[in-house]
Amino acid sequence: MVKRVLFGALTLLLAFCLVGCGGKKDAAGGDAKKDEAKTEATMPEGSPDKAVLAYAQLYAYGIIEDENMKAAGMTDKDIEAVQDQVLSPIVDAFKQYPLSDESVAEMTGQYVAKLHAGMDIKATVKKEDPTNPVVELTATTLNQEGAAKVAENNADLVALGTAYGELQAQGLTEEQLKASPEFQQFALESINKFIDEFPLNPESKIEVICEAVQGSDGKMYWAPKNPEEVAKFVTGQK
Repeated sequence: MVKRVLFGALTLLLAFCLVGCGGKKDAAGGDAKKDEAKTEATMPEGSPDKAVLAYAQLYAYGIIEDENMKAAGMTDKDIEAVQDQVLSPIVDAFKQYPLSDESVAEMTGQYVAKLHAGMDIKATVKKEDPTNPVVELTATTLNQEGAAKVAENNADLVALGTAYGELQAQGLTEEQLKASPEFQQFALESINKFIDEFPLNPESKIEVICEAVQGSDGKMYWAPKNPEEVAKFVTGQK
């Protein structure tokens, strides 16, 4: 059961509002803002490829490189709102085991670092356009079906679960296990090995149509016209 919970969280099925970070879209005045963005005075800040990369990184693992964050016009508050939804399931999954707060933070950081390196998300401008530039987004995404099979019979998680059960039977409490350096190290190593076995898909790409949106600072920035499409792509659902 714990393995299923952990895998389900790690797949990052994003069922949240995907338009809310970075630029703000005004349904009533959207067309007017688009027209204004065409003028030289209101041309979007930054480049569309870095802006798309910011959205992709945020939806994939909740961390954005500074230059991409600026290109998308995202504030810390914008990022934290989505980051919390991306990473909270991961944190909750790790807490299925008696991990200390320090271990959970370390495991989450290692998980994000592995996704960052393994996915190798890249973005390049495919079509330059003053209104709707097109960006080619490339990534090596998680193989959802293969990862589900790994979660079913992973030896490292089985060993961790067995050890946890035996220690409980001996009378050790969760708090005692959280305070045990030996158990914490064993748990981190077991979960790390489990994550290392996740299979990846061959590199794939999609074309992302961009549009100008207004950031919270009043300036215009590029953003994916369909952010949900980007989220589904980087989480292996598309």
